[in-house]
Amino acid sequence: MSGNIAMAETKPEEKTRRRTTQEPPYKVILYNDDYNSMEHVVSVLRKVIPRMPEQRAITIMLEAHTRGKAVVTKCHKELAELYRESLENEGLTATIEPD
Repeated sequence: MSGNIAMAETKPEEKTRRRTTQEPPYKVILYNDDYNSMEHVVSVLRKVIPRMPEQRAITIMLEAHTRGKAVVTKCHKELAELYRESLENEGLTATIEPD
């Protein structure tokens, strides 16, 4: 081996900018209805919204029952649309709106 060792130049890492959207979070809103049992609503909320504790599902269900509607969760628009669709597929009435 020769005594001349070529050193590779390492360029400094380029900083990448992460684009953040200024889109507001969306609320998923559950509406009261006269068709679904309270137990069904709680069950669906826990099925559709990952890791939702039972007590939180009960609170949301009771608020929708007594006030006519309740905010289920707030999240980015695409996820809110998915949750709304999933709730509706289980027979519940839900909408989304910007927070």
